[in-house]
This record gives sequence, C-alpha cells and structure tokens, in this order.
Amino acid sequence: NTILGPKLIACSTTAPSYVIFEDLALKGYTTIGSRHPDLDEVKTTLLKLAKLHAVSYKLSKEEGDNLITSLDKGSMNSTDPNTFPFIKNGIKLLKEVLSVHDDLKQFVPHIERVEYLLLAKTLDMFNEASSGKRNGIFVLNHGDFHLKNIMIQKSDGRLTDVMLLDYQISIFGSPAIDLHYAFAMMFSPEIRRNHYDELLYFYITNFQDTLRKTEYKGHIPGNFEIRQELTKHRFWEVIENPEAQKKELENPKFLDELRELLPKFLHNGYFEI
Repeated sequence: NTILGPKLIACSTTAPSYVIFEDLALKGYTTIGSRHPDLDEVKTTLLKLAKLHAVSYKLSKEEGDNLITSLDKGSMNSTDPNTFPFIKNGIKLLKEVLSVHDDLKQFVPHIERVEYLLLAKTLDMFNEASSGKRNGIFVLNHGDFHLKNIMIQKSDGRLTDVMLLDYQISIFGSPAIDLHYAFAMMFSPEIRRNHYDELLYFYITNFQDTLRKTEYKGHIPGNFEIRQELTKHRFWEVIENPEAQKKELENPKFLDELRELLPKFLHNGYFEI
C-alpha cells in the first residue's frame, strides 16, 4: 500500500514536453518550508526511500537490464560538474574558513590530501553502473533527495504520510548517492549528531524487510555491506557537506557542527587516499 510518488495525470515527450501530476495540496500535503524535518518525518521519509531502493534492487536482480538499470545520468554526470558553485568554490572556501580558527585549521592538511580526488571519485560513483563495474549494491536512487522534494501530510497534528517528489534525475547506482545526500541536505545538526546510526539502521532493516515481503529469493545485503557502500563512496559525503557561500560557512552554528563532523571524518578514514 506504499505510494512512492504522486499520481501521473498526463505527460508528453514530444515538444512541448510536459508532465502533470495530481495536486497533493488537495489531499492535505504541505511542504516543510525552511525548517528541518523532525525525527518522525525523517524516519517516514527514509522508510519510503528504503522501499524504493529495495524494489528496484529486486527488479534489477530478477529482470537484468531494464528501464531502471538504463537510468545512468544523475546530478553529477549529466552536465559539467565544474560549473556547480559547490564544486568550484566549496572546498576552497571551507579551507579558508578553517584556517582562521585555531581549533579547526588542523584539518586543512587532511582536506588537501584528498581534495584532488573528490570530484573524480564522485564521478566514478555516478558512472559505476554504466561502466559495468557492478561489484557492489545497486538501486534506483531518487537522485535529488532533499527537503524541497518531499511533502508531508498530517491529521490532527499527527504525521500520516510523506510523499517523495521530483524524480527527474533518478539514477541507478549505489544507495550511498541518496544516503550521503540525505545526511548533508536533509538531517538537522541535532539528528546528525544523535541519531545517525539509529536512522541508518532503520533504513537498512526496512530495506531488508521489503525484500523479504516481496519474496525476493536472492542475496539480501546485510548491515555491514550497506555500510561498506557508504565507506566506499565516502568522498561524496565530503564533497556534499561544504556550502559554497562563505557567509554560511562562517555561521557559528555551522562551525560548531564542523567541530563535530571533521573529527568524525578523520577517525572514519574519510581523508585517506
């Protein structure tokens, strides 16, 4: 009974191309706005993501190459990523800001050690499926998994549903694409700090349960295997975290979070080549 997206009303692939979906506002869905989602909203969103990933994993394993596996162009490999502000300026500005803080400048050499690899490793991840290097876990990623692409539905103040929107740059690849993106773009600092492992475990168990409920007979990836995907593609998390605008990097709240994140990156080998 899970609904992964709004109903399609009409579409055309010929000029002028268009896509028309149902109006979710009529069903009581609203956007979250500028705030971060709370823990219940994050869990419901990750539940939808886990089911999307699991069903696409099953289909790709049982049917081989199909429409899902042909979706090989995402945000980073469908255009020149060097034009993106966070690629051109993000790491440079991050180093500038860290350098003026005595307790943070120690991390600049670690960032410089892997800086030249960040874009190349990220592109390798996005091109992994199409290049034939399918030696990991592959699913259909939403591809743009952030706050503006979800709507929530409530009844009497209680959350009843979350709807995922905008599948325009969905890509068949490692689940790390969506999971690292959610960590950087959706989770609040408090949730990143206190609930990361809990939420990752929640995603993994629901991914596994969905495969069992759909009577998938093949190998079901375990907790360690999925975490390996996140470690393998750790450079995507590093490249996603810095904001391109210096004023945001200099925000005291962001600096406080860097004081927590950078030691985590260091201790988990994110700065190792």
